[in-house]
Amino acid sequence: MLDKALPHQTVRYLNQVIGGEAVRVASSARAAELTYFLQETYDVLTGELLGQPITLACVKGHQPLAAQQISQHTKLLRELLDAPVIIALPEIAPGERKQLIAHGVAFVVPDRQLFAPQLGVILTERFGAEPRREQELFSPATQALLIWFLNHHPVTETWHPFEEAAALGYAGMTATRAVRELLQFELFDLEVRGRAKYLKLQSTRRDLWERAKPHLRTPVLRTLWTYEKRIVQVTDARWAGESALAHLTMLNEPRQQVVALTAEDEQRAKQAGIFFEPREIADGIAVQVWRYEPGMQAKEKTVDPLSLWLSLRENRDDRIQMALDEIEEKFLW
Repeated sequence: MLDKALPHQTVRYLNQVIGGEAVRVASSARAAELTYFLQETYDVLTGELLGQPITLACVKGHQPLAAQQISQHTKLLRELLDAPVIIALPEIAPGERKQLIAHGVAFVVPDRQLFAPQLGVILTERFGAEPRREQELFSPATQALLIWFLNHHPVTETWHPFEEAAALGYAGMTATRAVRELLQFELFDLEVRGRAKYLKLQSTRRDLWERAKPHLRTPVLRTLWTYEKRIVQVTDARWAGESALAHLTMLNEPRQQVVALTAEDEQRAKQAGIFFEPREIADGIAVQVWRYEPGMQAKEKTVDPLSLWLSLRENRDDRIQMALDEIEEKFLW
């Protein structure tokens, strides 16, 4: 149970930007083994990030700590707890950020920045009150909201994103950040009607898609494998990858079936006794764990076509690329 502000905010932010429940941590029983100074300086949590051991050290209060000090603390924590360390800070100035990066310290400032190159994650959102377009990729929530709009509003130019965010299971604060991100990337105009805020298309829906593409990521967080064919019934998983492509185009069915589900569905499947393998298995089913809800189209058995396109666009197989072209041509823009 995370009952302190910074640890709670940090875990929420990491799960928001990485997707699903990627981070699972709890107060460490081994914290008592740390030096008195470290115990007084940090709330130390241990757990997993995407299945890998991690230590999250949250600075208590607003203590003035030099980058060199934090670097030394990080090394001590890593040696004592035998796991990569991410330092969580309540705030950071640009100069402090530069020093931490120079010392190779992995750190996170909730809702503002994540720098963890050893984990393959570098994400800068904004500093100060002025919006800045420093992110290269959308957060999973922003991408999900955009994809939902394109799938469900074929003739709408103005929409109320907060209603859509609720349908996707995102809280009001997450929706607010997603809307801010869409505006920062200049994909929509803001229209205010009384106390309600709406987003208005700047051009055509197809143009919106093309302009958003450079900022969109694959929805696939990781892929697991299982022999259990009941995975679809247990989790209401959707056909994904080449399996979905075969349903939506003239592509032949793949040798190995592919389905997609959320991190929450993965946990539900495990509770139902379904066992997953981390490596590909012959005659097994490939199970993609997605960063956001793969079942955006309630009446369909496949993932939505635009997220499918994003999940396969790096595939260099000519057959796949031709099928993806067909997906875009057939989509109701």
